[in-house]
Amino acid sequence: MRSFLATLLAATALLWLPQAGAQEGSRTLFLVAKPGLPDPNFRESVVLVTQNESGETAGVIINRPTNRSLASILPGERFKRFTEPVFFGGPVMSQGLFAVYRAEKRAGDSLTILPGVYLSLQASTLDELMQKPPQSIRFYSGLSGWAPGQLQAEIERGDWFVLNADADTVFTSDTKGLWSRLLRMARTITAESTARTTCAASAYARMPAARFHPAARGIPPYGSAAAAFSAFFSATRSNRKSRAL
Repeated sequence: MRSFLATLLAATALLWLPQAGAQEGSRTLFLVAKPGLPDPNFRESVVLVTQNESGETAGVIINRPTNRSLASILPGERFKRFTEPVFFGGPVMSQGLFAVYRAEKRAGDSLTILPGVYLSLQASTLDELMQKPPQSIRFYSGLSGWAPGQLQAEIERGDWFVLNADADTVFTSDTKGLWSRLLRMARTITAESTARTTCAASAYARMPAARFHPAARGIPPYGSAAAAFSAFFSATRSNRKSRAL
C-alpha cells in the first residue's frame, strides 16, 4: 500500500513541475459554470484557477467531493486523521493526488494562489503536508487545466462566469449549494454591469458634442468619442468589488 501512495504522489511531479515557481504575475479566479455547459466534467462546477503571465491556467474543482477519504483508501496511522472526502479536481492527471491548503507559510514548492492559500503539486510536498498537516487542507484527485487562449475562448463562447476568488469560499463546508450561490452572485454582478454600461452610454449620448471636441479635450481626432467612453466605462468598472464576465 505504501507503493500505491508513492505512485499516486509521484504522478504529480512531472507535468506540472516547471510551473511550481511561476507565481509572479499570476492571478486567481473562480470559474462558475453557466447552466447547460455540455462538458460533464465541469457541469455545475466551481473551479479555482490560477493563470500565469503566459496564459496557462490550472486549478481544481472545489465543489465535487467524492465518497472516499484518504483514511478510507489508505491504511496506517498517518492517514487516519484525513477523514474529509477527497475531491474530484478535474480530468487532467486524474490519477494524481494534489492538495489546496491554508497555512502561514507555504511548504516546499507549492504555488501561492491566494494570500495564505497554496496549491501543492509535488510528491515531496504532499508527503510533508501529511506529516505536519496545516490549518486547513483538502486533497484532490486530478486537476483542471487550459492551454493559453483556450479558457478565454470558452469564456467568450459563454461557458463560464468569472468571479474574484477568496479563501473562505475555497474551504467552505457548503459544497452542495456553492454552485447555486455563486451563480446567483455572478448573475447579479452581470446585471449591474449591463445596467451601468447602458447608463454610461445614455449619459454620453446626452452630452454636448463640444464637451468631447478633440481640441478641447486633447484627444486625437481618431475615435475621440470612443476613447472618452472607454475612459468613463473603465472608471465605472474600477469601483466594483467583484467582477463577472
